[in-house]
Amino acid sequence: MNTDLLSQTAASYPWFSVLSPWFNSTLIIDIVQQMAILFVIVFLFSRSTAFELLVKNSLRTRDWLLLFLIFFAISAAGSVLATNVLLTPEGNDWTQVDTRSIGAVLAGFLGGPWLGATVGFTAGLYRWSLGGPTALAGFIGTTLAGLIAGLVYLFILRKNQKRRFGWKTAVATACVAELVMKGLVLLTVQPFDKALALIQITTLPSLIGNSIGAALFVTILNDRERLGISYTTSTLHMAKRLVDVLKHGFNKKSASKIVNIIGAETRISTVAITDRHSKIMAVTQSNHHHVGDTIIPEQIQEAIDQQQAIFMDGHQTTQTSNIHTALITPLIVDGNVLGVLLLFEPKRRFFPKLNQAMGEGVANLLSEQMRLSLYQEQLTSAEHKLLVAQINPHFLSNALNTISSMVRTDKDQSRQLLAKLAFLMRKSIKQGNEISTLEQELAHMDAYLSIDLARYGSKLTIEKNIDPKLMNALLPSFILQPLVENAVKHGISHLLIPGTIHIRAWQPKNKQLQIDIKDSAGQYQPTSIASKRIGMNNVDERIKAMFGQQYGLSVDCSPNEHTTVTITIPFRRQL
Repeated sequence: MNTDLLSQTAASYPWFSVLSPWFNSTLIIDIVQQMAILFVIVFLFSRSTAFELLVKNSLRTRDWLLLFLIFFAISAAGSVLATNVLLTPEGNDWTQVDTRSIGAVLAGFLGGPWLGATVGFTAGLYRWSLGGPTALAGFIGTTLAGLIAGLVYLFILRKNQKRRFGWKTAVATACVAELVMKGLVLLTVQPFDKALALIQITTLPSLIGNSIGAALFVTILNDRERLGISYTTSTLHMAKRLVDVLKHGFNKKSASKIVNIIGAETRISTVAITDRHSKIMAVTQSNHHHVGDTIIPEQIQEAIDQQQAIFMDGHQTTQTSNIHTALITPLIVDGNVLGVLLLFEPKRRFFPKLNQAMGEGVANLLSEQMRLSLYQEQLTSAEHKLLVAQINPHFLSNALNTISSMVRTDKDQSRQLLAKLAFLMRKSIKQGNEISTLEQELAHMDAYLSIDLARYGSKLTIEKNIDPKLMNALLPSFILQPLVENAVKHGISHLLIPGTIHIRAWQPKNKQLQIDIKDSAGQYQPTSIASKRIGMNNVDERIKAMFGQQYGLSVDCSPNEHTTVTITIPFRRQL
């Protein structure tokens, strides 16, 4: 003979007999089944475009109407899927165990008191139309459930507008709504013994079904919103990092940084950039692909010819065993393909559509930033050439005046100065090289200073402290002479006593080169940079464009004592 588990427990523990009427395993199983069906419906709804309404900040009238219909449908589904409980064999006294409150509670959570109460009222009317001793309590209780949830929504909104409710709040609110509804049963159903019997049978299953159902829905909603925020944040962060890298131009070094950034942010197995001939310029760490390898040349050429992204599934890449799915996106600048971005996964790895859309967006961002970087390089080069062209006539006039005044008094020195001037003019004309060695820059500077020394005589003294080991260090061409010219023109020339310019080249760190140009005048005026110190601005911008924002010029000035202009660049030797 089979004995009910609750009966066994009551026999062993007499105190349990008081609680046993509240536990009905059959109804609990039924409510779990209802909740499972409802969860499937909610999950399918979460994949639809209508679900996006739940995370919008502003809603139109049409949106409110759609939300009302959605949550009413959820409440109505709870009534339709309900389990009917008969108190008498005749079926005159009956009630429902359902998840009707979920729709009203969620409507209040997401739309406030008006939407919650409206959904609750409508769902309550539907429950009242079904009849039974608890119909009135169900009608009033469902309306109050939506209203209570809406008031919780307002309370949270006033405390913190950015805070969303969590699953714990959903459980607590659904439980309160159900307890209110059970209290209404006691008030509206007569006699009291029958009302108590109804509550004993339905309370625990209803609490379990409605609270857990509300918590599951809220969890899905919050996870969906959190995923969207995380995706947006990750995309913006990646875009910022890529923009910072491409400020220095597109080359093998920047390509290596780009693929590592994309790989880290998207967690795609392999990210690579190839040239137009399918040779890998840069690739994330991979056991199968290395820099210089040729990879899927037919597909890359197809993407280049069509100048559009190509997505390949496993059926199109059977000839390459280690590539299953791949996104191939050309990097296009002004109609020309400069390279190709590849994102690919091996077999047994899923390629999400989210990453496919992100990959195409990143490729467009790279193309646009490469175009801007190319324009910036051209602009910087043009500004540099313009600066040299502006300096030459002014300097040439002063130099010729100085030499002409010395022809009659010191022919040998005038010939030397003419040779120095010719050297300067030749270098200015042949300004194709953007990079020079420190030795070459010092030679150019000395040629310039030799004319200034002849012009100012004992009023100008030059001191140099250069480490011989640094003579083959590489630096942008034409950066020392403008700074020395500023030190003479805007510093020493204003002194009534002799002045000194001290040039020092040294290594404060193993990977940096620092050059100091210090004058004894201390006449530096920051407000005059735009008008009088165009050379300094140009040098600083060229260094930053070439090496990064952490490099460039810095100025230290003690008025009427000294001004020190410091060049900081990465240390590189001529091979």
